[in-house]
Amino acid sequence: MKSHPMLTPILYVCCLFFLLSYLTIATSTPLYNPVENIVVNCGSLGSLKGNDDRVWIGDKGSKFAPTEEPNHKSKTSEAQSQVSVEAVPYMTARLSYWQFTYVFPVTPGPKFVRLYFYSAVYSGFESSKDFFTVKAGSFTLLRNFSASIYADSLDRKDIYKEFCINVDENQELNLTFIPFTTTSMNYHAFINGIEIVSMPMDLYYKPQDVIKGEEFVPVFVGQPNPFYIDYSMALEMVYRLNAGGSAIQVQDDTGMSRKWSEDRDYMLSGGFVPRNPSLKPKYTKIPNYTAPDAVYQSAISMGRDRTKNMQSNLTWGLLVDTGFNYLVRLHFCEIEPRYMPVG
Repeated sequence: MKSHPMLTPILYVCCLFFLLSYLTIATSTPLYNPVENIVVNCGSLGSLKGNDDRVWIGDKGSKFAPTEEPNHKSKTSEAQSQVSVEAVPYMTARLSYWQFTYVFPVTPGPKFVRLYFYSAVYSGFESSKDFFTVKAGSFTLLRNFSASIYADSLDRKDIYKEFCINVDENQELNLTFIPFTTTSMNYHAFINGIEIVSMPMDLYYKPQDVIKGEEFVPVFVGQPNPFYIDYSMALEMVYRLNAGGSAIQVQDDTGMSRKWSEDRDYMLSGGFVPRNPSLKPKYTKIPNYTAPDAVYQSAISMGRDRTKNMQSNLTWGLLVDTGFNYLVRLHFCEIEPRYMPVG
C-alpha cells in the first residue's frame, strides 16, 4: 500500500520498509467481524444482492443519498455497454457536473474505503469527459482522476480503488466528488459503488502513543529508528498478491472483504510452487485476521538446490508511482514438511 499524506503542504519522502508475518501450523481461527460493513450501489433504487453475497443498498431515496446544491443536482443512469461485468455495483452510476458528497455516520477508527467505477457510456454524459477529484475529509484520495483513462491503461472497464483512512471521534466519513472545472469544457464526476468496512486498529496503523510492543513496529530498511504509521496518513492499496496461489475473492477473506490477486503476471523469475491446501495455520505472533488461510497454503520457493540458489533469486516486478511511501508486507509460513530445522 502507498501512503497519502494530508492536504497541502505536501512533502513526499521515498522509503521502503518490511513488516514480516510469522505463524505456525495448527487449527484455524474465527474471522474478524467489522463494526461497519456498508455497501452502496450508486444510481440504483432498493437493494440488490451482489456476487459477493452481500446486499448492496441503492442510494436513490435512501439514507445514503448524496448531499448537493439545490440547483446543481446529480443524475443517475444505467451503463450502456455490452461488456460482461458484475451487475452490482457496476451497472448503475451517479454522475454530476457539480460537486456532491456522501455522508456516512460511522464509529471512530480506521476504515477500508473502496470506490467502484465502470467506464461506460451513460445517458447525457460523454465517457471521455470524466475528470474529477475525490476527498475523504482532509484526505485527497484521487486527484484529477479519470476512470476512463485508468480503465484503458488496465485494458478493462470495471475498476476499483481501495484506501485506508482513520475517522476521529465525533466525526462522520464524508466522500466528496469534485469535477474538474474549466471555462471551455464540461467535465463530470461519477461513481458506481461505495464500500465502507471497519478494519482492526492494529492491522496497518501503529501510532506511537498507542503502541504496546515495539517489536510490532516496522523500521526503515537499513535504518535503526521505527516508522510509525499514524492516523494522519491515508493508505492506498496498490497490490495484494497471493504468492503461488489463485485469486481469493472478497467472501473468502477474513471478514474485511479484501481481494487477493494471483502473482503469476508479476513474476520475473522462475520458482517452484509448493502447496498444502489442507494446512490449518495457528497464528502465534500475528492476529488470525491478518490474511486468510489460503494465503499460507501456497508459496513460491527456489527449491533445495543450494548451488542454483546462490546463482539466482525470486523476483516480482511491480509498477508503482514515484513520490510516495510504500508499505511492503511479506507473509511467511513454512508449508513443506521436508524443511524442519530453523533457518
